Amino acid sequence: MPSRLRIYALSIAVASSLVIACDQKSPTEPTATCAFTLSPVTSVPMGSDGGTATVTVATTPGCAWTATSGNDWITISAGATGSGPGGVTYQVAANTTTTARNGALTVAGQNHAIVQQGRSPTPCAYEIAPASADFTKDGGPGTFSVTAQAGCAWTASSSASWLVIGGSGQGAGTGSVAYSVSRQTQIAGRTSTIALADRRFTVRQSGDIGACQYSVAPVLFSPCMPKGAFTATITTDATCPWTATPAASWLDVTSGASGAGSATISVAYADNYEAPRQGIVQIRWPTPTAGQNLQVSQAGCRYAVSLTAIDIIAAGGTGTFEVFQQSDPLTCGGATQDRCVWTARSDVPWITVTTSMPRAGDHPVAFAVAANAGASARTGTLVVQDKVVVVTQAGR
Repeated sequence: MPSRLRIYALSIAVASSLVIACDQKSPTEPTATCAFTLSPVTSVPMGSDGGTATVTVATTPGCAWTATSGNDWITISAGATGSGPGGVTYQVAANTTTTARNGALTVAGQNHAIVQQGRSPTPCAYEIAPASADFTKDGGPGTFSVTAQAGCAWTASSSASWLVIGGSGQGAGTGSVAYSVSRQTQIAGRTSTIALADRRFTVRQSGDIGACQYSVAPVLFSPCMPKGAFTATITTDATCPWTATPAASWLDVTSGASGAGSATISVAYADNYEAPRQGIVQIRWPTPTAGQNLQVSQAGCRYAVSLTAIDIIAAGGTGTFEVFQQSDPLTCGGATQDRCVWTARSDVPWITVTTSMPRAGDHPVAFAVAANAGASARTGTLVVQDKVVVVTQAGR
């Protein structure tokens, strides 16, 4: 073979061997590394109620990865392991505190930060029970309860030296407040409060009314027969209480039925043309002497009739009798003794009083009797105040 041809063949052989050599890897060449990208790297701020979120893993197929939680309040619900592109779903528990908290997931060796908000603080609210208490002049101990959220502090304070808080008067959450009320030596009652946050506990104490002195004037009344009114005056300290109560149906306290301190009592009385009568108005106060009575003696009238029995024939007819009256006492009848007012009335339909009524003073009474159609006699009455005239009619 000519030398030129041998050289050409050798060149082709060398080139072929180089191509074959370049198509094979070297046993010392390094293996390719998996790369991972998380999205998002930091979670959107999670509310205090918690919830579910997902982080995405970007990588090449065949690249394996794992996900773990760094906090007990973060739980992986899906995607704890994976290969190639994927995602991790996790659950964040509710945050029961008012402080925000930070946590994280480790995914494919990378950090996924989680921030959860704290709860908004709830304003403290306070309630007390009961809202008030009443004490006699002797005072004494007492308590009331306090209701509030745990951790809500409170302090009780009194507005008066006679109302004393027991212990420190401080607490937090639900509790109670003890207090004591000093004896009252004054006549007047008194009121004070215990302040606790925005609440007020009211304490009312009655005065020492045993020290009250009372007087009433006048206490004797002697009105005449016609209706009218009278007054009496109570004199006492401004804070001393009293009541006025009538003990007879014909008496009425029209002003001053109760009160404290000095006052005028007005009492009305009704007409009285019957017998004289007595009644009282009871003035009472809370002392050992009990009270005073207003004694009322009202004048009345005495009556008489000229006839107590009258006979009428069966055919009917008319009749008369005299009525005499006199006041008791006589001073209420005036010089002519004609102040007593009276009425004559029949208790049966067949006797009719024909004299107009009522009358005053001495006066005759005329009446008419209808015919009796029956065979038997009949009896009826004419009544003048407390007097009775019997009318008997014969039968046919």
